Parts: sequence; C-alpha cells; structure tokens
Amino acid sequence: MLSQLRRIVQDVAQEPVLNNALAGLVTSIKNALQTECCSVYLADDQQQHFMLMATDGLNPDAIGQVAIGFSEGLIGWIGEREEPINLAKAHLHPRFRVTPEVSEDHFSAFLGCPIIHHRKVLGVLTIQQSVDRVFNEDEESFLVTLAAQLASVLTNAAMRQAASESSATQIQTGHLKGLPGAPGIAMGHAHILEPANDFNAISVKRSDDPEKELAYFYRAVKVTKTEFNRLAERMAGHLPPDALAIFDVYHQLLDAASLGREIEQQIAEGWCAKSALKRVVEKFARQFDDMDDSYLRERGTDIRDLGQRVLNNLLDTQKRKIKLPEAVILVADNVTATMLAEIPREKLMAIVSLKGSVNSHAAIMARALNIPAVMGVDELPLLQWQDQYLIVDGYQGNVLLSPVEAICAEYRRLINEDAKLNALYLEEVHLPSESLCGMKFDLMVNSGLAVELETADLEHTDGVGLYRTEFPFIMRSRFPTEQEQTALYRKVLESSPNKTVIMRTLDVGGDKALPYFNIEEENPFLGWRGIRLTLDHPEIFLVQIRAMLRANLALDNLHILLPMISDLNEVDEALRLIKQACFEVSEELAVALPRPKIGVMIEVPSIIYQLPELAQKVDFCSVGTNDLTQYLLAVDRNNPRVAGLYDAMHPAVLRALYNLAQQAKALQFPISVCGELAAEPAGVILLAAMGYRYFSMNSSNLAKIKWLLRRIELSELELLLPQVLACSSAKLVRLHVQRFLEQKQSLNQLRA
Repeated sequence: MLSQLRRIVQDVAQEPVLNNALAGLVTSIKNALQTECCSVYLADDQQQHFMLMATDGLNPDAIGQVAIGFSEGLIGWIGEREEPINLAKAHLHPRFRVTPEVSEDHFSAFLGCPIIHHRKVLGVLTIQQSVDRVFNEDEESFLVTLAAQLASVLTNAAMRQAASESSATQIQTGHLKGLPGAPGIAMGHAHILEPANDFNAISVKRSDDPEKELAYFYRAVKVTKTEFNRLAERMAGHLPPDALAIFDVYHQLLDAASLGREIEQQIAEGWCAKSALKRVVEKFARQFDDMDDSYLRERGTDIRDLGQRVLNNLLDTQKRKIKLPEAVILVADNVTATMLAEIPREKLMAIVSLKGSVNSHAAIMARALNIPAVMGVDELPLLQWQDQYLIVDGYQGNVLLSPVEAICAEYRRLINEDAKLNALYLEEVHLPSESLCGMKFDLMVNSGLAVELETADLEHTDGVGLYRTEFPFIMRSRFPTEQEQTALYRKVLESSPNKTVIMRTLDVGGDKALPYFNIEEENPFLGWRGIRLTLDHPEIFLVQIRAMLRANLALDNLHILLPMISDLNEVDEALRLIKQACFEVSEELAVALPRPKIGVMIEVPSIIYQLPELAQKVDFCSVGTNDLTQYLLAVDRNNPRVAGLYDAMHPAVLRALYNLAQQAKALQFPISVCGELAAEPAGVILLAAMGYRYFSMNSSNLAKIKWLLRRIELSELELLLPQVLACSSAKLVRLHVQRFLEQKQSLNQLRA
C-alpha cells in the first residue's frame, strides 16, 4: 500500500497539466483499491461549489459541467464536516442528491474524503461500488492518507498550470504568497537566474599535487574578488557608500582568516581545489541552515553564493549574454546580493526568491535600493517563471502571475500612491520622533553583520537597539580572540558616537551550533543556548565581555544585553562575571572603566513574572517580540506547516506585552521593544498605547514609523487599547486598528 501511495502522489506531482494529473489520479486510485469508480471534485475560488474535475466510472461528459453547492448532497456534506463519509447505501441517505448527468444510479457503496490544505477544503475524493457494503478500514485509511498527501501537491499543480497559461480563466489561481522582504510594489517580466555550475554535480576527488591545486584556488579567488569589485562599482551610484560593505564582507570571507584558511587546509590534506571548496562551503552552509535565528540562517545563502562564484572561476565558466527585458523582476531559487548587482539598476524593478527570508543580504540590499522584494515563495518549479508578467507586492508578500489589465491598472495606481507616501516619510525623517501631544520616542536600529551595511544613515536614529554578536564566532574555525572581538566591537560603537549601542552577548548553542563546538539536542529550541551556554563556559563569556569593555574605552556608549534569560540566578551569575571582567581590564589598562548599563532580553515567558526582582538587578530590559510570541504560542514561525498560527497580534501576546509595560511603569524600569512588531504600523500604535517609548527595528522601516508616531495623540490610543485587549482573535485586533487608521484622515492610507 505504501509504495502505491508514493507512486500515485509522485505521478500527480510530476504532471504539469492539472487536468491530466487529476485524470491519472482517479484511474490510479480505482486500480489500487480495485473499486468500480473514483472521482475528484474541486472547490471553486469563491468556495461556493464543488466541480467534478475527473472521474473513472461516472459519465465522462459530466466533467467540468456538474457543480454541487457547498451545502448540497453528500459531496457538500463532506466539505461541511471536513471528515470522511462511508456509506453502504448512499442513495438512501437523506443528504443524497440525485444528479442525472453523472449516471451514478447503479452505485450503492460510497466513500468520500475531504482534501484539505492549510485548513481550507480544496475538494473531495470519492470511490464507489455497486454492491451494498461499507468500505473496510484499510480502504478508508488509504483514501484519507492519500488525500492528506495530495493537498499540497494539487495546490502546486494548480500553480504550475497558472504559471504556464495566461488566459483570463487562470488568472484567479495565479497568486502566490511569500514573505514581505522589502516594501513597495513593482511590475515587470520575470528573469530567471540559475547558477552556471552546481556543487551537487561536483564529485569529491583527491589530488597528488597540492601546490597546483592551491594555485588554481588562488587564481579563482583573485578573479572572484575582481568580480566583486566590478559589482561594487556598478552599485556605487545607486547605494549609499556604507551599504556597499556587503562586498567587503564577501572579500573578508575569502581571506585566510575565514573560509580561505579552511579550504587551504583541505587542499593540503590531499583534496583537489573543487572538492576542498565544495567540502568547506557545504559544511559552513549547513551549519547556518540549522540555525533558529532567521538573520544568521540567511548567512548560509551568502556562503553558497560565494562558493558558487569561486567554483565558476575554477571551472572557467563562460558567462552567457542574455537580453534582458526593460522591466526586470529578478527571480531565483535563492536570490543573492551579487545576483541583484548583476542586473543594471535602471532595469531592476523587484526581486522574488523562492527561498530565503527578510534577513538575507538580498532583502537588505533591496530595502537600501528601494526595490520591492518577496522572499520564500516556494511553490513553483523555477523555469515556470521565465518571461511571466508579474506584479510584486512587497508589503503583503504577494506575487501575481499574468494579471489581467484591470488588476494591472489598479496596481499602477497603488504604485503612484506609494511613491508619494515614501516621499512624505523621507521629508520628516530628520525631525524629532514625538507624538502630536509632545511625547518623545526613541527609534533605534537592529543590526548583525555590519552596522554600516544594514543602516546607511545612522544620523536620524537614536542608536543601535540590538547588535547581534554571533557572526564572527560562527565564521571561524575557532573562537575569535579578544583582540579580534575588540576591533569588531570598536567599529560598531564608533558607528554611533554619543548614541547608545546595545550589544547582545553570544546567542548560540543548540540550533545555532558553532563549527568547532558542535551540540546535538532533540529539542534545540528549548535547549542549551544563549546565556545558558555561555554561563556554563565562563571563559567564552569573559573574553567577550572584556572585548566589549576594551572597545568602549573613551566612547562610553556601550550597553550589554543578556539573551535567553529564564531565571534570576542566571542574571546574578552573569553580573558576577561582568564585574570580574571589568576589574581585570581596569587593572590591565590602569584606567577606571565606565560601567556599561546591563539589560536582559524578555523572550522567555517565565521572566515576565519576575520583573520586580529583575528590576533590582539590571538597568533595563528589551522585549524580543519574535521569540516571545513563538514561546507563548508554542509555534515555530519558520515551520511552514504551523507558521500561520504565529501572530504577534494574538490577544495572549498583546496582553502579555501590556502586562510587561504596566509592571515596568510601576517599577520605573526602562523597557524597549526590538522585535518585528515595533516595525509594523499596527504594532507600534498598540505598543505606544501600552506605554512603550523605545523601539528598535530594521532601518528601512524607521522613516515610516517616525512619520506615523508624529501623527498620533496618546489620548486617542488610550481609547483604542481597551477595545483591542478585549478582542478574541488577531483578526479582530487588526480590524480595530485598521478602523482607527481610517478614521484619522492623515493616516488613512496606512494598512494595519
């Protein structure tokens, strides 16, 4: 049975034409179960009717002609109940509907099962026989199992057909959903970029001439660095100078201190240059892939992109000259920053990446270039996109395939409105961050790899609200030295002189294993990570704190943030080690060190209930709404099967945030928000209503959030908040906030 299931699902998945896939499906099921009839009904786009789409046993002329309402007959009953129906004498059931066109009078036994994808009934799968009998448990189990596996396969088959057809009848299914990577709306033709060579096709081989292989590798690296310089020059006229640091990062990755040394070592051990490159790139990329932190996970894309370019130069790949459309929507399996730079800026309208996230360097560069981006659209075979006319909505994460003219006209209107709004936001970016009633807000930026890359203009911010320190640890084959860390942190602190820079201590472990400090756990999300790991290894923690303290000399803008705190004893131990490090550095340098302020990340729910005690021990706290939401709702937001349940607007999350704000106010304990919620219009409105005054976000959202805050009255928000906190669902929360925005004339173009 299992082999039959797999074969049927594979056959459907491989057939590019939906109708052909369905025709083969019903025949395969009929033969597998040795029944007399198998049929499949699919729901229409309005979820009002089930249409007979394929049958082997009923009248074939009824295909595409017979529609059964959602509340009609046995088919509609299955859709309503969302569970299988197994009847020995179906024609005697009160819900049975006589449909002469299908010619099913001679059938008695009936088994029907819903096809459900992401809680939506897509259709109904049925088998029938002329004898009066109840289908046995094995037959019912087979059909239920098959329907469950077919749900996503049929969805993808419909999408494939939508991409290959441009008729108006298919337009309604030509809509794909991804993650909003960079705001904006754009229209143009898809241009596919695929790697010229694939690491999977490279067989691992040894060489007896390491010197020759090293020469090959050094030559490829030299050519690759030249390419990076060329790409940087191309982008220089379109990106702020600091944002071009991405190419410096790629240079650094090739240097001996990073990937270069590892590859040289592999060659010295007897591997040929291509094999050494493959082994090192795949090793580091896998380590990034396994990480929970979405920002760090995206660094695997950079490693693969870098390795791909070196491989191309090792193989002396000749680049093909391809004629580009005038308006290019760059589409790739995983769009990289260097791919983006390959397209002339005047032609590049938007990017769509089948993989990747909002933290990829491609998304970061897209935001710096004001190019819309949609990430994680993992629905279609890549080649199906070629030359398709697309609309890319970077606000909602939507991609429309071959839209009709009426839809295009509406989006052209939205593009014009969007340009006017962005101009409005930028006109006020230099003004104070304060409400109409004069309440001051601090708006800071989140960063990780390089502040100068992710934040082109720090002048109009209040500093760095979250600097992740993991990257230099992960990119080495050893722990970075105190001197190396000091140099890096000094550069970060100097990027915002006289402004606060909050550095989070090392947050690895479990799901974010270091290449030289591997950890295997059954449940890494709840495992040995963050402060738990570094307290168990004080030698790591002390070196990092010492480096931060040294970097802070004569600047005095450092704040230290402790991640993954769930217990007050962890705070006590961390403070003890910080005090020790401060004493040691002060003695070594013979200077009195400024004591940095110490804060705690509020991301584990347990610490919410220990805030009074926490306020007596540290100087501030920062709410990581991403992880806090994940832990409160028990939802892995990176798991597509349950990602739909992840919502920071969930009433439980909002009530927890309100509880935190109330406690912090009573304790006079500084509290900020550094999660994605602070970058959403609806989120920042609610947070401001709760009493939060310090927000940290990606720099691309800062101008819009400042513009919004300058147009609100706190008294109005105080009236909105009780209504929102009383809501029973995230949907109702958004509805209330949207009504609030629409009622204010100056805000009615924003969307919650």
